[in-house]
Amino acid sequence: MNDGEKKVRTADLLGVLWRSFLIQASWSFDRMQTLGFAYAMLPVLRRLYPDGAERASRLKVHMEYFNTQPYLAAFILGAAARLEQERAAGRGTGDVSALKSALMAPLGALGDSFFWGSLKPLAATVAVAVLMAGAWWAPLLFLVVYNTFHLVIRAGVFLAGYRTAGDAAALLDTYSFTKMARLFKAISLSLLGGLVGAISLWKPEFRPEGLFTGPGMAAAGLVLTLAMVVALRKGFSPLKLMLGLAAACLALAYGGVGG
Repeated sequence: MNDGEKKVRTADLLGVLWRSFLIQASWSFDRMQTLGFAYAMLPVLRRLYPDGAERASRLKVHMEYFNTQPYLAAFILGAAARLEQERAAGRGTGDVSALKSALMAPLGALGDSFFWGSLKPLAATVAVAVLMAGAWWAPLLFLVVYNTFHLVIRAGVFLAGYRTAGDAAALLDTYSFTKMARLFKAISLSLLGGLVGAISLWKPEFRPEGLFTGPGMAAAGLVLTLAMVVALRKGFSPLKLMLGLAAACLALAYGGVGG
């Protein structure tokens, strides 16, 4: 590498990562997260293209349609920064636009399933469990649990994107999102089952009369938890399981079971 070769600095990469938190600060109906993506890329573009006209030309490339899961967008930002660096050094063969188009939909689906469908319910369940014990700081715990995973993964995928220039296979080898999602859902269901038993034993005011009382309700909660875990392992939809459970509870309530 010669001394005159253009290369981004650590501060530039940190600037892109920091700006990625604002990727949804400004939306466009026709281009979605485009403005946020282009804004996040500015530190790298300013470093690599001192000439204003060339920088404006490259910025226009990043004004194309873009929409994905906001946390995993960091992976694409890291990859785009690496490709821009390679292009500025005269070694670039990768197409930033093609990379974005290829990755944004799969990462959007993967991120939505993991963060919204498994991590957030897990953090909420943990917080509710602590709240039932009387801890006033349960909402803070929710934020800590959720954002610990969020921030670590966000920074990690950004670095992975920069180092691999957008190699999605390397990303999936490092982060087993599907396996983690299944684990988090199983933990959430286990905690919910434990809460059912805890409520029946520790909170007499919530204890029903009749069939499911005291230890009986705790045992029912354990059986229900195990049934849900088995159903998840067999591929049943978590949403359908929750809706079915809600329907069953309503049927039991209006049918007079336990009353």
